[in-house]
Amino acid sequence: MPHQLELHNCKEKRLVAVTGRQVGKTVCAVNEIVRRALSKPYQRVWYVTNDYRQAKRNVWDMFKKYTPMEAISRKPNESELKIDLKNGSKIELIGVENAESLRGAAIHFMVCDEYADFPRQVWPKVLKPMFSTTGGSVWFLGTPKGLGNDLYEKYNDPNIATFKFPSCNIVNHVVTEPLSKYAVVEELQAAYNEDMTPSKEVFNQEYLAEFTRPAGTVYSQWPIDNFREVNYDHRLPLHVSMDFGVNDPTSIIWIQPTGSEFRVVDYYEASDANVDHYASVISSKPYKQVSLFTGDDAGRARTLTTGTSPIDEFKKYGIHIKTTTGLKIVDQIRITHKNIKSLFVSNKLERFRNCLLNYRYPEKKENVVNQSNEKPIHDEFSHAMRALEYYFVNYKGTDGKAASLAVLRNKKAQEKWSMRG
Repeated sequence: MPHQLELHNCKEKRLVAVTGRQVGKTVCAVNEIVRRALSKPYQRVWYVTNDYRQAKRNVWDMFKKYTPMEAISRKPNESELKIDLKNGSKIELIGVENAESLRGAAIHFMVCDEYADFPRQVWPKVLKPMFSTTGGSVWFLGTPKGLGNDLYEKYNDPNIATFKFPSCNIVNHVVTEPLSKYAVVEELQAAYNEDMTPSKEVFNQEYLAEFTRPAGTVYSQWPIDNFREVNYDHRLPLHVSMDFGVNDPTSIIWIQPTGSEFRVVDYYEASDANVDHYASVISSKPYKQVSLFTGDDAGRARTLTTGTSPIDEFKKYGIHIKTTTGLKIVDQIRITHKNIKSLFVSNKLERFRNCLLNYRYPEKKENVVNQSNEKPIHDEFSHAMRALEYYFVNYKGTDGKAASLAVLRNKKAQEKWSMRG
């Protein structure tokens, strides 16, 4: 098909293609992998997926179908999903579920399919170094799934060749409400009639290949226009909220309340760091004294190794974290919803904005009417939102005398810690 030929004919080393349903991207990818493996000897080419089992069911047979039998040196390896060619090249189907085990391979060509589902760090930390000695090429393919993930960022990277293919044969054919302003072919209209009518977000992503908020976004009421120029103001109170991570990232938000508004002026996240590191980050900021620290009550849990908790450790640095016990995640979300329209985010904080836009519930089941009683997906976007929720749960309009006392207490504790150093 013409759009598949556009990809086959592209000479760039990096290529991104965002597609709607049933455009033949996987068939295109499989044929390109086979072509590259046949074109030169001793090439190692990978088809990489986030869902190994599904790819084994749906893609492995394609490789066996499109690889010429006369070019294969031995029977395809069904357990390792590998095809060895007579010219010394190898075709392999790879899953990123155990990404760390992939380190060290040298790859000449790779297709990352449904790349929007890949964990963010898999490409820079694991897959990208595989091209350091080969100078190889990579295709990133996928259907859009929200804003701010790595597929979105690569599609908007001016240094990468980009392609966009909506679902096949989209024409000016108007369907009935509620999707009357979208043009689709009769086959797609029939699909809508057979299934539950999809949301606007689902339609735009899965058929028109548009980047929109994902379906089931938790804070869908947050206005994107609230992502604007927001600067730190020394005249306003300064609050900090944290989500503590052990194996997950720790997220830190700097918030300034004023009237009914809440302004996010700074954001930080990191993994595999200790309390000393995060306390140093907080103290290094060129801001006034923090008058309120909030966080997760789970931070009070003591470890068997040290006998202390993260909250205990932060106290050593003059950081006294306020928590609330007994609230479930769904309760935290309801409290946050009351303030979400009044949340303004500095346009310098794209990472935090992306977390707001991509924090979502699991895919909606047909028998579920209200998702507000479900837990959101725990992923790279959820940690910042947990920190935000802890803030609104613990924020009680801290100002005036209470704020002054909190500032004095934190200041004295931090001065005491500095003298020790």
